[in-house]
Amino acid sequence: MPSAGRQTGYDTQMERSGRLRAFELTLVIASGVGNVVFEDLLHAKTAFVIAAAAVWLAYVLWRRRVDRAVLHTWGLRRDNLAAAGKAAVAVAAPLAVCAVAYGFAAAHFPPPRGFWLILLLYPAWGIAQQFLLNAMLARNLSTVLPGWAAVLVSAVLFAASHAPDLPVVALTVPAGALWVLMYRRWPNLWALGIAHGILGTLVFYGVLGRDPLALLLGTIPG
Repeated sequence: MPSAGRQTGYDTQMERSGRLRAFELTLVIASGVGNVVFEDLLHAKTAFVIAAAAVWLAYVLWRRRVDRAVLHTWGLRRDNLAAAGKAAVAVAAPLAVCAVAYGFAAAHFPPPRGFWLILLLYPAWGIAQQFLLNAMLARNLSTVLPGWAAVLVSAVLFAASHAPDLPVVALTVPAGALWVLMYRRWPNLWALGIAHGILGTLVFYGVLGRDPLALLLGTIPG
């Protein structure tokens, strides 16, 4: 009887975990679809980002309340920050040099003054994107798919959330796969998010020749 009781408790825990995985996958995929719909069809991305941020913040706070270790599990942790940081620098630094070199060759650099503000702010957005890509999407997919498939599907879905911007979609497929592979080895969202933010800034200004700050200000009424 005790054995059966333990098994029942285990089954209940597994069922609860399965429901959480399904909920997180549904929510993150809905966020990606919403990003495309509200940006390209409804032209209300700012409102969507604010609403989505509120929903995700509420979910994170709730999970943290019921499971105090969940932030560590997701990768918001310090114990592996040094190792993850070294890996992020080793991967991001050569790519950053290439982006800067291309920026000068394409006459996209020197960048406008707004570049420095975006470089300061983008890492926070990078951490948020890494949370969605890795903690919510790839981590949950890895429980139901083989490792290679979880990496591929995560990268494709991550890229699809940037549709129909084909240059960004093309860049985010390999970038998404790289971030997921790094997360699997060094699950630290701080290091990955900061690297993501710095590289994202350099790619937007240097490679794509775009000014995210000008685009952002252009979405604000008045």
